Amino acid sequence: MAEDIRSLTAALARDPSSLVYAELAEALRRRGQRDEALRIALHGLARHPQHVHGHDVLARIHADLGDLDRARLAWSKVLELWPGHPGALKGVAFVRFRQGDVVAAAAALEQVLALDPTDAAARRALETVRRGAGAVGAPAALPVAPAPAEAQPALEAGEAGAQERPAVFSGFDRATADILLLDERGLVLAGGLAGADGADVSELAAAGLAGVSGEAKRTGEYLSLGAWRTLVAEAETANLVVAPAGEGALLLVRRDRSMPVGLALRFAERARGTASAWLEGQGA
Repeated sequence: MAEDIRSLTAALARDPSSLVYAELAEALRRRGQRDEALRIALHGLARHPQHVHGHDVLARIHADLGDLDRARLAWSKVLELWPGHPGALKGVAFVRFRQGDVVAAAAALEQVLALDPTDAAARRALETVRRGAGAVGAPAALPVAPAPAEAQPALEAGEAGAQERPAVFSGFDRATADILLLDERGLVLAGGLAGADGADVSELAAAGLAGVSGEAKRTGEYLSLGAWRTLVAEAETANLVVAPAGEGALLLVRRDRSMPVGLALRFAERARGTASAWLEGQGA
């Protein structure tokens, strides 16, 4: 990630009008440097006010900063420039859900599903929202508005999410709590990721991983390193291993810090082999 930021910063310094500002802002956001990410995004959008990706990144930065109103405004700008943009619709749904407006959240998710009825992440999120709607007495049946597609998960899935997915990693330790397989659109295919309270946070993790493959690929190209194979992040309580698993798919494995990194990598390699074989069987 640090190398990503250095190479993107150098690229932007060479050409201040470059659209690479959005990638840099996103990389800074992922690293937790949100104020700097906000500065870069706003500076870039001042030059490129119609740049859809720039407004999308700005919305995510505002969401990370807890400024939900500004996040919603930025995603609304995305929808103004690209009506029906599914990532923005999911972002709006996320904000509305967090603000307690379950009717608006459900309506945004239904627009996503009107475009892509196979979007399992949006469907699980909609089920979560509708449960919230029932809790506050809002209508169970909500209107569906039309719109176009692409994907980028935004809402928490229900607790049953991991149990509903294919048992690809059956036999692996904590197969639905520490191993996550995503497709090229960032949708959860198998496995699962549990939060500290045991709740399924797979969709949130998927949202956070959006764009990782592309960033790793670009960094490898910038530095002439060839195709990327594995990323390792050492956190306070766990090590994370991210690896490509077939055409566009992404695997995330979390292992306790007590496990040496080398063993975590070997565990991840086994999981990747299993995931790749399963994807081939699905025709992916």
